[in-house]
Amino acid sequence: MKSLPTLMRVKQRELDALKRQQATLEKRRDDLLNAVDQLTDQLVQELKAAEGLPDMAHFFGGFSASIKKRQETMHAQIRKLEGEIDKLAQLIMVAFSELKKLDLAYAAWKKREAEKLRLREQQEMDEIGIRGYVRKDAV
Repeated sequence: MKSLPTLMRVKQRELDALKRQQATLEKRRDDLLNAVDQLTDQLVQELKAAEGLPDMAHFFGGFSASIKKRQETMHAQIRKLEGEIDKLAQLIMVAFSELKKLDLAYAAWKKREAEKLRLREQQEMDEIGIRGYVRKDAV
């Protein structure tokens, strides 16, 4: 049953690769969320600056629209990433369940083998005991 541990290692590597992909996508999502927050902070700072300088206020409308458009684009990217993350999470669950099935099958096989060994040893001990008893009676 040497093939089962090898298959389990392969499945574990596949699972690890999926987890790394998921972590990469989550980092990209977090970076985009941080960028959206930075744009919001920048928008607030520019609004305060525009309030302080009335002659610069007419530039604020275009700036505000461009910031909002960039934020919408980032939110679309975030939604796309979240969809990919959800798909990966499902793949991870499937891969984990496959690995767990193999692990349980291997554990059951090892338990059966241990029981076979125990029975074989018990039979040998019984045989030794019987031989000893027969010899004792013969004397």
